[in-house]
Amino acid sequence: MLAGDPTVDREVDDRELAAAAAAGDRSAFETLIRRHGPALHRYARRMTRDDAAVQDIVQETFVAAWRQIDRFRGESSPRTWLFAICARKVVDSHRVKRAVPLDDRLLDPADASASADPFANVSNTEFLGALEEALAELPPRQRAVWLLREVEELTFPQIGTILSLSPDGARGHHHRARTTLQQRLQRWR
Repeated sequence: MLAGDPTVDREVDDRELAAAAAAGDRSAFETLIRRHGPALHRYARRMTRDDAAVQDIVQETFVAAWRQIDRFRGESSPRTWLFAICARKVVDSHRVKRAVPLDDRLLDPADASASADPFANVSNTEFLGALEEALAELPPRQRAVWLLREVEELTFPQIGTILSLSPDGARGHHHRARTTLQQRLQRWR
């Protein structure tokens, strides 16, 4: 990564925000919430079915992060650290009651007015429904790895940190998830 790369600048900025939050700067922590809250919500929503549980998971993630911010050592990025907390909260919510992934769309459906091809619109909608169904049937860890890699675009080392796996373990779960999804979605190949 080169200097001036937005990914590098953002990580440095996130680390500075985390350090400021650890020193008691609430506005720095609020910036981290605004920056990473949508991704954490997206992840939690796809890992559990209950909308109320999703809100609780994300809120509990940020409460735990605020309480632990002074212990953030910077061994990973703040984003990875927040996803790790969120992943633990998701697991905790599954322990309380067995949840099934939410039947929402992985991607926003195409705007009907944007496409003049009704067949494409129906096909896309059917594909997204089949993808959601196939994701729901994956074991939770495989689903988590697939979502973190394909939707949140995290690296295998980051995913490993989040889910307490080695990078190779995360890669293996991703491979198994992709293989299963490819088999289930063969019709759309």
